[in-house]
Amino acid sequence: MLLTIDLPPEGPPPSAAPDAAASPRREEGGEPPPAERRSSAAGRPPLAGLPVLALVRPLAVLALLAMILGRMVAPAMVGLAVGIERAVHTIELAGAGASQLFAIGAIVVAMALISAVVRSRVPYALRIGAIVAGSFVILVVLHATVQRVPDLSAALIGVSAAILALGSAWEALRVPFVRPVAAALGLVGASALVRLAGVLLAVWANDRGSKALAGATSSVATAAFALGALAVLAATVALGAGREARTRDAEPPRPRLVSPLSLVALASALFATRAALAGASDDASMVEALFRRALDRLLTRPAPVVPLSMQLFVAALSVVVAALALVAPPRLPALGGALALLLVAGSAPEVPLGALSLVIAALCIALAARDERGFWAAMLANERERTSSSLPGAGKPDTTGGASG
Repeated sequence: MLLTIDLPPEGPPPSAAPDAAASPRREEGGEPPPAERRSSAAGRPPLAGLPVLALVRPLAVLALLAMILGRMVAPAMVGLAVGIERAVHTIELAGAGASQLFAIGAIVVAMALISAVVRSRVPYALRIGAIVAGSFVILVVLHATVQRVPDLSAALIGVSAAILALGSAWEALRVPFVRPVAAALGLVGASALVRLAGVLLAVWANDRGSKALAGATSSVATAAFALGALAVLAATVALGAGREARTRDAEPPRPRLVSPLSLVALASALFATRAALAGASDDASMVEALFRRALDRLLTRPAPVVPLSMQLFVAALSVVVAALALVAPPRLPALGGALALLLVAGSAPEVPLGALSLVIAALCIALAARDERGFWAAMLANERERTSSSLPGAGKPDTTGGASG
């Protein structure tokens, strides 16, 4: 593979002072002339992660559709009522198509992100981890398109993606504007590691018939659920973080624990949980039974020692927050896509596409945290577009000829 690296042009030596007479003077507080803007931007290095970060949000839309249609709705509708076989088959085809498109796009985006991380300013340990873990997960995903992935390989890709998520979260927590999403990423990675340890204990307890190992399995599964619930709550807080308007020199606002988006997410999750709990009764409606079956597909195994209502609420909240992160993303849409991807992967990190989603989310957050110039350039560009589109006379020339006396 040939890599083209754009080197910044050679500039004047540090001791050389610019000629004041060569460039026109500007008023105080005004914008610099075009020549000065070009010269100041010429010495900046190219933005490594900015082009590929724009693909994360569309990819997260495919991931969420694949999870909702293929993993939740289609299996839940089987045998739900008489005469819906054609609708079930249509939803199954839509879910399978979204999964295939997501798999193809995720492999391409993951390779591009690995290349961008290698050329970025992230620590060398994280670069090596991105190459090793990302390449291993991609190879297993390609193997999964041909035949079933062995249990050992599934466990290894889950561990690899979780460790990479922890490393990326540790680096991103140092940057204020990425901190809420990074906290959710780290909690998802920790929950994945603990849950995989619980699966290993469950296998040992089944083989040896040990009651002590069975009790330890329940405790580990409960700890994994607690970490996953904290990850979903952190993602809910991240919905309202960084959405306030601010200038270039202003301090980034602190994330609010309660925001309109978080309230909408909590209310929607409560409604879905109530419908799912009612779906277990004999006189439940078709919608309530559908909610119960769909949310049951997101419950983790081994089962934690937690009330079923709490498990259903966390599962519903993760889906709602992922959808809201894509509909109303933060000021940089790539962070909304990464937030949705890590929530999609949170319930199944050992599944090949789940592990790949977690890898992409981890690399995206690491790039957004380290490529500060590209991050703020994209953020300011989005703000200028929103401001210009909201103004009634945007884009029209000024024909007044100055202020009227």
